[in-house]
Amino acid sequence: MATYMTPYADQNITQELANLRLPLDKVVVGWYSNRKVRQSVTHSHPYHEYIYMVSGKALYHVDGSRYELHPGEMMLIPPGTVHTGFYDTYDRLIMQMDDAFWRETLRAVYPASANRDIPDKLMIFHEEPVSKWNIRGLMERTAASAGIKLDMEKELMYRTTLLQLTLIIRQIIAEDGVARPAATSPLVALITTYLQQHYREPDLSVAELAKMAYVSREHLSRVFKEYTMQSVHGYLTELRMQSCRRDIAAGKRILDACLENGFPNYSSFLKTFHKMYGISPQEYRTKLRSAIQK
Repeated sequence: MATYMTPYADQNITQELANLRLPLDKVVVGWYSNRKVRQSVTHSHPYHEYIYMVSGKALYHVDGSRYELHPGEMMLIPPGTVHTGFYDTYDRLIMQMDDAFWRETLRAVYPASANRDIPDKLMIFHEEPVSKWNIRGLMERTAASAGIKLDMEKELMYRTTLLQLTLIIRQIIAEDGVARPAATSPLVALITTYLQQHYREPDLSVAELAKMAYVSREHLSRVFKEYTMQSVHGYLTELRMQSCRRDIAAGKRILDACLENGFPNYSSFLKTFHKMYGISPQEYRTKLRSAIQK
């Protein structure tokens, strides 16, 4: 592993900490190693996240589809894409890009195509085209760019990286280098979309969702678990908790964040938060404030 690349061991990336870094470095690259963590929480982020799998394997669930990521392949996750990862032992390169910065860069060069040329849905690129266009090398050079002392030159390097990446993505898509989902369920896609839109409603239940989808509660629970590797309740809880974390990071009172995101019971919210993240909401807020001051 190159010494200029920030290493992270057994750590799930959080959108809050990433948001602290991206305003300073519009493109950020890190090396992530996993030996213990087996699952990420269900989450999304407001930036682009591209994952290059160095070793190991991973399974991702997105909107009713399962995607498998193998060594040499790259996954493209656009902003706002709700996803969950399930891991074996792995090493990954992860590059995060500020959406507005990328679009601004493209508008300066291709005024009519700034929105069209940035992927707006999750994709996996096969190993052969990823190797052909040396995307790993591009990511490693981007990591090295963080050490450039002159801000103007560093920003220019980031913009050059995003222009190259845009053209490479267009070529790989044109060459049909995009992998298909391993499996897809229209029922799970329907339910996950509904949950993402209505998770703040405190009275959501599996029975209500099953009635909406015209299936039995038992069938919905079984199929949802088969495709997402978690229960409907677990998926809903993680959506709510992610929104709570965003609100707490933005300065909202913890009790307000709890009640406004569908948790009807504050005591149970506190227990769930600690179980999922190993710290209390107040400790989480303190940790974020400490990160901002560094």
